[in-house]
Amino acid sequence: MPRSSIFQLYLRKPDVNGPPLSDSNIIKIIRNYQLSDLPILIAIGVITFLIGYITNRFFLSVGIRIPVVRLGVGFGLGALLLAGMRFWPAIFVGVFFNRILIGFSLFSSISNALGISLGCTLGCWLLNKDLELDTSIPSLKDYFRLLLWSCAIGASVTSLLATISMLGGEVVSQPYPILILKWWMSDTLGIIIITPLILVWKHSLQHWLKIKQLAEVLIFFSVAFLVGQTVFLNWFHQSLGSIARGYWIFLFVVWGAARLGPQSVGIVLVMTMIQALMGAANGVGFFGTDIVQTQLLNFWFYMVILSLVGMGLASTVTSFIIAERKIRELAHHDALTGLANRRLLTELLQHAIALAKRQGSSMAMIFHDLDNFKPVNDNFGHQVGDSLLQAVAKRVQDCVRESDTVARIGGDEFVILLPSIEKKQDVLTVAEKIHDALLRPFEIKGHTVNISTSIGVVIYPDHGDTEESLLVNADNAMYFSKMNGRNNIQIYSIEMATTRHEFEGRR
Repeated sequence: MPRSSIFQLYLRKPDVNGPPLSDSNIIKIIRNYQLSDLPILIAIGVITFLIGYITNRFFLSVGIRIPVVRLGVGFGLGALLLAGMRFWPAIFVGVFFNRILIGFSLFSSISNALGISLGCTLGCWLLNKDLELDTSIPSLKDYFRLLLWSCAIGASVTSLLATISMLGGEVVSQPYPILILKWWMSDTLGIIIITPLILVWKHSLQHWLKIKQLAEVLIFFSVAFLVGQTVFLNWFHQSLGSIARGYWIFLFVVWGAARLGPQSVGIVLVMTMIQALMGAANGVGFFGTDIVQTQLLNFWFYMVILSLVGMGLASTVTSFIIAERKIRELAHHDALTGLANRRLLTELLQHAIALAKRQGSSMAMIFHDLDNFKPVNDNFGHQVGDSLLQAVAKRVQDCVRESDTVARIGGDEFVILLPSIEKKQDVLTVAEKIHDALLRPFEIKGHTVNISTSIGVVIYPDHGDTEESLLVNADNAMYFSKMNGRNNIQIYSIEMATTRHEFEGRR
């Protein structure tokens, strides 16, 4: 590391070659926070405190000095990955106060708090520095990348400083390498269970709000809870005790991964962990004798394997869903601009015509083609040309309503579908906005590009009553605009088709 402290990684704009922190440096750090950051700092600190307090109290109550799972590490890493590394002080404060209130020494509390906040920040920094981790964990690659760097590096730091914290007056009955290993296992399990759960829950649950899906969710969690109680807490022990085994839970992580997404898997993992630990503490269920026999080592391996299977499968299924969604999108959208393609435009146009017929209303289309687009590609290259098309698409979209559709149907040909209009002037107003918007210069990759556009307009039912006739007539109107010097707007008339045929026949 450079001369400066690793805590400079916490700054929004760290100066890794700068001087050590001084009073003025600390003031600059404080100024990096905004008033809107205060609720996030408080929330992270309070949650960290509560998680650590409950975790430590539980394991101390069953005689275990090193918890088999330290959930605060997993929460801290997830919080920093989502909120940003600058929120590390909230983790430090939360851990420090829960250790002090439980009765640990000042040295032990500071060392432990420093270890967790430093380890989480380092893991977050490594994942964001070069790896560009997708925090939604959409693939198996992202999931294992998260575990590799956070468990291998981040958990190593937290476990080392946790062991050092035990030097502050605690009686140590095992060699320090064994203590480091136990702390590392504790922190790793916390990361494996909690961090992915936090990351995947930042996304919308809209698909769960469907009635059919919601019913399945309720059934899923109800049955999973009952099975967990049976396996780990001896419910229905007289009738099912001989067959209630831990492998029953794998059914639910597979069910959740395949049907309901990684959120459901994460909840089942947390629920299973709580039920298993309660059973172990009370000496009942699948892990009823595990505290005495292995100090919950069997529980640790069980939860690691269950988590890897569940979240690994969920991320794999998610990657397939995303790929399928992209394929469907490419079938109906232009790959370069993201606009509707000809296929989707035809479907929407058919629907708009049917609706207009049923309601006795009008709809319209604007067909426009860029003027002198080929010289842009010839003079500046195709990359500039592609960027120009993307910029054109953006400007055109800004000129229309949300209910309107902008489509790219050819190289530099665009169609705007207006599914409902009150009068002809409404269409002309939109066409003029598009015309004027595209006359403004474009700054593309260091080049100033000036273009114009030729526009043709058709209105249903005046200029056609089928999607084919409207598209042909809109093209004829645009062609007539080209023939009349380009850079103008033409409304279709029957003479335009005749003029085009005569002109093309003379060529």
